Amino acid sequence: MAPEPPPVADKSTFAAFRYSDYDTPFWARSSTRAARWHEPADGPTQYLSLDPDAAWAEKARAEDTRTDADLALLRTKIWVALVEQRNVVDYGDFGRAEAAGFSPEALVDDDHSRCRAEGKRLREAGYGGVLAPSAALSGSTNLTLFGPRVRSTWGASVLLRSSVPACVVAVGAPDTGLATRVRFFGGAHSGLSTYGAQARNGGQPGAEDETSNAEKLF
Repeated sequence: MAPEPPPVADKSTFAAFRYSDYDTPFWARSSTRAARWHEPADGPTQYLSLDPDAAWAEKARAEDTRTDADLALLRTKIWVALVEQRNVVDYGDFGRAEAAGFSPEALVDDDHSRCRAEGKRLREAGYGGVLAPSAALSGSTNLTLFGPRVRSTWGASVLLRSSVPACVVAVGAPDTGLATRVRFFGGAHSGLSTYGAQARNGGQPGAEDETSNAEKLF
């Protein structure tokens, strides 16, 4: 029997954030380095977060910057992008991914091999990207887009499908306190731990049940 198709996000417009010190937050060409959802041969892949704290957390995790004092020394651009993308697979919470047959542990595993294989499968099946829990910041969601993107001016008419309006919204360092919330390589993911505990408890939420960081913005 063929596997069930994966769940698709019920919206196609996303405000998403990314750190980048270049003049664009996007890849128009393939990267020479693999990441969670792609191998270099898979083509350009865009990694964004649905809240700015998660973008900062990805920076801290990538560079192993573990203290607020060290983070305060950063001078990094945070970009916001207005993404229009249909057919995005929604693995945005662990239960939804598991129900679709994809391992919840793989979503935040330090070993990216299962996500890379799934990203290749989804790309070849014609999906536009994937929502998944942030490995760096529990309670946040990341948006990965398949294919090249180019930055367009915020507020200008979008003439190309690959164009995404984006602008810099912050330059500097994150708020004090972020370092204690970042999940660094080798650490436990509190959201995954909570999901596992709830699953063992018959799906009943406990005291550790989290509200998403994107929801806390509003």
